[in-house]
Amino acid sequence: MKKLILLALTLCAFASWAQEKDEPSVPQGMTQLKAEDLLDNMDFDPSKVPANAAGEVKAEDLPSTAIPLVEYVIDSSGSMGQLMGPKKTKIYVLKKLLARYLMSQWTEKTSSGLRVIGSRRKKDCKDNYLAIEPGQSKLGAIEGIVKGFEPVGMTPIGQALKDAYKDVEHYKGPKRVVLFTDGEETCGQDPCKIAAELSGKDVDLKFFVVAFGLQNQPDILDKLACIGDMNQADDEQKLEELFQELDKQLNPGKNLFVSSPQPNATVFLFRAESPNEIYRKFHASQGIEVPPGKYLAIVNLKPKYKFSEFTIPPRKKVTLKVGGYGFFQANFIEKLMKIELLDSNRKVVKRFTSDVRVPLPTGKWAIRLYRDPFFEKTLENYLIVPNAEYTYDVQEAGALVVEDPKVRGIYVYDGRFALLGNHLTNVPLVLGKGVYEVRVDEKCVFKDVIMGSNSGLVKLDCSKVKNDQ
Repeated sequence: MKKLILLALTLCAFASWAQEKDEPSVPQGMTQLKAEDLLDNMDFDPSKVPANAAGEVKAEDLPSTAIPLVEYVIDSSGSMGQLMGPKKTKIYVLKKLLARYLMSQWTEKTSSGLRVIGSRRKKDCKDNYLAIEPGQSKLGAIEGIVKGFEPVGMTPIGQALKDAYKDVEHYKGPKRVVLFTDGEETCGQDPCKIAAELSGKDVDLKFFVVAFGLQNQPDILDKLACIGDMNQADDEQKLEELFQELDKQLNPGKNLFVSSPQPNATVFLFRAESPNEIYRKFHASQGIEVPPGKYLAIVNLKPKYKFSEFTIPPRKKVTLKVGGYGFFQANFIEKLMKIELLDSNRKVVKRFTSDVRVPLPTGKWAIRLYRDPFFEKTLENYLIVPNAEYTYDVQEAGALVVEDPKVRGIYVYDGRFALLGNHLTNVPLVLGKGVYEVRVDEKCVFKDVIMGSNSGLVKLDCSKVKNDQ
């Protein structure tokens, strides 16, 4: 009897091991969204946020375009549990961007449908369900629905395309089906043939495919490209860009946009008659569709940025542009560091020095810190938000001066005794963090000069060399 029990336990353990071997294991917590992944909550009193007069409001004609009904088909099969980056799985990245996107683009008039495959059961080709019915979803339910996806099962793409068409075929206008997947059909159907047959039935139907995490897998990409318009994303940034590109085609009716130095900042929208009650919230980069009327908006930057009352006229598109100045100061030594503010084309926008507080225009910039001929460093994508204070302590360099009764040439060597260049006595120079040798002549040599941890200007005196060496 004991042997039978032992055998049964062994078989159960083997079956469990085999099942785990068939399905990719997902590290615990790798698929769960956190609060910071979604739209921010309003944790402030909007009446206490002052309006910023530098904000711009621009209105232009809204193109007269038929609004499509869209259904997204989400692959939540087992392979979506694979890591895409440090501590991030494919499904985690997709859930994060999808939740933000759906919550931003939702409107009272209609909402996109959402069909999910492979998220409930292993090895079940019928694991394909409508999570959000087109035109019927509630904004508050989107977050919870998307959070529930888990990378579990098979990839029945063909059947999902058939069902997605059934979900939208009643709609009189254009119909769009967007497939997000990281793999090919695993349930024996031919998605390309199915997509072609459905497109032949309905001239207002169009398929899009976003191939996710399939870098260097041309065979699978070929099997997906024939379904519809093909897009490829191999990291989170590219996927987010694709969401924005697709959004322009899928939601042409949006009439409110926000140009923000931080594109992912949450925008809180209020009706003018209810200035303390949130009407909508969305990511600045995605825009929304709202009824014509009067509104106020707060962009959740640090500090917060408020647009006073503005109007969205009928058949107009309004863009709110965050403007103004933030304040920047680089701390170094006696204004010795020169600084340039560079735009995306590396064109100089402004020049100033360290140790001075200067106003800089809103945006993302490159900030070049330099002192010829020995030091240069560039801070890339430096975000400047209106009314914010920015301080940068330059710890990557130090400064020294060789004091001498006469102005003479000096030679600067690095730690490997390679000549870096020439300079002059009595003129301060800036060197990157490290150990140097400074030589004036055979009688005036300073060895092991440490730069980078100095609180002030290092002074070297040739008359004291014998005492120091």
